[in-house]
Amino acid sequence: MKLFKRTNQQEEKANLDVNETRNRRRSRTEEISPDDNASAQESRTGHRKAQFQIEMEQKRKKLGRKLNWVIFGLVVAIILAYLFMIFVNF
Repeated sequence: MKLFKRTNQQEEKANLDVNETRNRRRSRTEEISPDDNASAQESRTGHRKAQFQIEMEQKRKKLGRKLNWVIFGLVVAIILAYLFMIFVNF
């Protein structure tokens, strides 16, 4: 019975130590100022993600412009085809 109590006490002590370290970690993260958070957001991966988003947006705009020109060209080609058919009596 004494052996069982000792192991329980040791387990409870270990659990308290674990909870205490967790609380310390939490308190450390809460002490970080907003300036530190801003510098953490400007990490390499954060910067790469931001650059990737900017590049994707630029590519999307460029593709949109190209598609607009293609649509414009097709509309002009259709109009020219109808004009050709009307004047040539096709």
